[in-house]
Amino acid sequence: MTLRKWSFLFYTTLLIGALGAVISGTIIGQEKMDGGFANFGMGLIGSLIAGLMFSVISQMGFFAYLTLNYLALSVLRRKSLWLGIQVILIVLVFVDFVILRHDIFAKEEPVLGFVWLPLGLLAYAAVVAYFKVKATNASAWIPTMFFMFVVTILEWVPALQENNVKSMIMMIVPLLLCNTWQIMQLHRILQKKESPAK
Repeated sequence: MTLRKWSFLFYTTLLIGALGAVISGTIIGQEKMDGGFANFGMGLIGSLIAGLMFSVISQMGFFAYLTLNYLALSVLRRKSLWLGIQVILIVLVFVDFVILRHDIFAKEEPVLGFVWLPLGLLAYAAVVAYFKVKATNASAWIPTMFFMFVVTILEWVPALQENNVKSMIMMIVPLLLCNTWQIMQLHRILQKKESPAK
């Protein structure tokens, strides 16, 4: 990856994160309009700054996953083994996501109510993986699912700890947009230009 390509990915991801946070912040913070234009403007600037921060978190997660992927393939030397480990981790994170949130925030409520959020995130990851496979090949399915589900949840932990719906929405929208953009751009950035036919 050249510096020019990395710069393109970095700045476009920053822009997407900022726009995602402004949109989600505007939707969930409509009551700020009652305080007048100045109050709404300050809320908008706050959302923009938060979006930039969430974008950086997303990019750190992305490059951390690329590093982990490279190291795992180097150590394990069998791609199928690493893919199997990622599948197991997806299942474990799904179960932990449900059980931990239930035990921490609402032990008295049925655990089934905590399944829908990770299920929705998993469904979104599957949609992104479908388009990634269409753009590349079938071997991209599990890594994309892992990145979009496991890494996104790890990035989302600060908002999850608060258990505040607005905070969770405010953070997850930019994270999903940034992660989707990065994983869908990766093969385009890494592909080598073919030499012209002689």
